[in-house]
Amino acid sequence: GFSYSGFGRRASFARKSANGLRSVKMPKTRASALPTLKPDEASFTGITSVGSPVVHRYMRDEGEEWKMWFQGRDAGIEPEIVSLSTGRIFRATSTDGFTWEKEEGVGTFGSSLDVNIDEWWGFDTAHVGLGDVRLGDSGKVMTTGGDGAGFAGGVALSQDGMNWSRLEGEHPTGCALDIGSGDEGGPQSSLIGWPQVVNHQERVFRMYFTTFDSTSQRYSIGLATSEDSFKWSPLGLVFGGSGGQGESGSASFDCAGVARAQVLKDMCAEGWPAGGRSKDLAVVPYTMFYEGIGSDGRSSIGFATSSDGVKWTAGNEGKALLEPPNDDESAWEVQSVGSPFVMNMGGGALRMYYSGTSKDGVSSIGCAECDDFIQDPSNWRRVSAS
Repeated sequence: GFSYSGFGRRASFARKSANGLRSVKMPKTRASALPTLKPDEASFTGITSVGSPVVHRYMRDEGEEWKMWFQGRDAGIEPEIVSLSTGRIFRATSTDGFTWEKEEGVGTFGSSLDVNIDEWWGFDTAHVGLGDVRLGDSGKVMTTGGDGAGFAGGVALSQDGMNWSRLEGEHPTGCALDIGSGDEGGPQSSLIGWPQVVNHQERVFRMYFTTFDSTSQRYSIGLATSEDSFKWSPLGLVFGGSGGQGESGSASFDCAGVARAQVLKDMCAEGWPAGGRSKDLAVVPYTMFYEGIGSDGRSSIGFATSSDGVKWTAGNEGKALLEPPNDDESAWEVQSVGSPFVMNMGGGALRMYYSGTSKDGVSSIGCAECDDFIQDPSNWRRVSAS
C-alpha cells in the first residue's frame, strides 16, 4: 500500500513512511504467509524500494520468458517529495516468473525511464511511477509522475520495451492527463495516478486511473477516453468501492476509498473451463481488481465487475480477496496489500502479483494464485518461500 493521507493537499505533506519493494525475488512454494524478502544486492544495488509490478509472459522455443516492469525508489529521489516507491521505472527478467534479475537500462541505477531532467517545466521532474505497459508495433508505457505539488499521467514510447522516450502531451507540462479543477467532467483532484488503458472497441480507448476527489475526500477510480490513446478526455469518477458496509454492518475493507486498479476486458471469454460460473461472473465483459482502503488506513485487495466498464458492482459480496494477516505482527505484509496485477494462467487459474507492507514500513512483492476463479473467485492462496 501507500501513504494515503496528504494527497488532498500538496503531495509533500504526505507521511514519510517507507514503501515499495526491497527485492523482486519471488519464492515458489506455498504457505499461509510470506516472510520478509531481502534485497538482492547483486542485481538491485542502490534501489531501496520498488512497487507497482506489471508482468508479461512469453512462450519462446527455448522456454518461458517473463518480463516485469516496476517503479523503484533510490537515494537520488528526494524523500520529502512523497512517501511512495515512485522514482524511476525499471525492468527485470525471469525464466519462471518467480526469480528475477534486473536488466540494466541507460538511466540512473539502470532504470529504463528516468525522472525528467531535460524539461524543467515537465510534470515528472521529481519522480516517475508505473501505470501500464502495452507492447505491439510500438510499445507504450503509461506513467504517473510529479513535480512535488501533485500527480499527473503521461505516455512514453519504445521499440524494445526497455528504452523509452517521452511523448509530450498537449498540456504545458507535457502530461497526457492533468490534475483537475472539476471542470470538463474530470474530478477536482491533486492526483492522477497509475493509469491503465483498455481497448474498449475499435478506436475507442479507456484509461482507468487513481484519483483523490477533493469534494468527497475519497480515493476513487476515474475514467478518461481517447480515439488514439494519446489525447485523453476525462469522463469523471466510475468506482468508489463496495458501499462502505461490510458484514454485520461493520465498515467494509474499502470504506475509505479505492486505488491502483487493474481492469481486464473479456477475461473470462477464452481459455476457461465450461463448468458453472459464480454469480459474480455470469456475464462480465469487465473485471476490476483494486486496492481498497480501510478505516484504519490498511489496504486489501478486492474485485468488481461491470457490463459496460462504467457502472461497477463489487464482487465477492463486498469482501476482500486478499487481506493483511491479523495473526502475525511480524508478517511482511501485515500493514497492507495492494497494487494487484492479475494474469490468466489458463484453465481458469489466475496469478496475482501484489505489493505488501510490513509493520516497520518495508514493502515487498508477493504472489497469490486462484485455481478456478470462475467457480470460486474468493479462493486465493499465497506463495511463500521454501
